[in-house]
Amino acid sequence: GACGSTPRTATNFCRQLAVEVEGIAELPATPNAINEMVERYERLLDVAPLAVENDWRALTELLRAAADLDASNEESVQDVVDQAYANERAAQDAMEWVMTNCGVDISTGGSVTPVVTTTTP
Repeated sequence: GACGSTPRTATNFCRQLAVEVEGIAELPATPNAINEMVERYERLLDVAPLAVENDWRALTELLRAAADLDASNEESVQDVVDQAYANERAAQDAMEWVMTNCGVDISTGGSVTPVVTTTTP
């Protein structure tokens, strides 16, 4: 890492996620919104710890591909679809890591609270 860069820790990732989560949970509807989503994921990738870095990189690259998609070109569309299927496991692993380490469901932006069960004697 470069001097002065933010350490790649779960704590720093979760802090950055707290800043980005509102925009991550929204489905981008315009080219500008898609580019903003890619930028959010890139900022998170910059602080992603090793435990989630490769999975987060796969998601970021998929978003970049979607942002660059030429919807009028069948091959371009198919490439993004193929990339999405290929990265399905990475997406699931990243989502689980974020839930476990940050307490956030990135698909909704909501906090994840542990289920507490009580038993009566």
